[in-house]
Amino acid sequence: MPPRNRWRRPDPIVAPDGVGDPMAEGIAHALRPLDRTAIEMEEKWGIDRLATLVTPATAARFGSAKAKLDAAIRENDAAEVAKRAAVMIRGWSAMDVEAIVAGATWGEPQAWVWLDDGVPHAFVKGTAEALRYGKEHPGVSVWTMAEVVRVAASFSEKQQELVAAVKTTFPGAVVRRVTALPDDGLPF
Repeated sequence: MPPRNRWRRPDPIVAPDGVGDPMAEGIAHALRPLDRTAIEMEEKWGIDRLATLVTPATAARFGSAKAKLDAAIRENDAAEVAKRAAVMIRGWSAMDVEAIVAGATWGEPQAWVWLDDGVPHAFVKGTAEALRYGKEHPGVSVWTMAEVVRVAASFSEKQQELVAAVKTTFPGAVVRRVTALPDDGLPF
């Protein structure tokens, strides 16, 4: 496994060592246009989705360019980061054009919407849909299915078993609240 990238954008609070360092500041500023482009493309196509809409060869070239950029960041080489960031920006653009030419589209994200005490909640498949749905529907609490599973997993093992048993035994049962269970040795 390659070493984890420990480079941080210079910041007076979380990364003060980089503030005023020409190499760190150079890297940070070289990455800003790339960040802007990546955000624009992910807002347009969805997070981690664009590479799935192009040919494998294009996706591979993009992945290779990203690996080279990551290496330049690890090596703390501002000039190489600037060069690689420019390649990545062209890569995003090439994938965008290729996806459009291929006829790829992305309609309205599918969401299950629920009002609880007048507060709207939307449940969507993944992060890309959550980002897009949240931007199109401000004020709605948007949850991905993975987040729902993580919240359910945060219950104790005993709580999880009890809820699963209730849902299995009584189809259609509604869970309104899950509270701490006494540790009295009883299985319910």
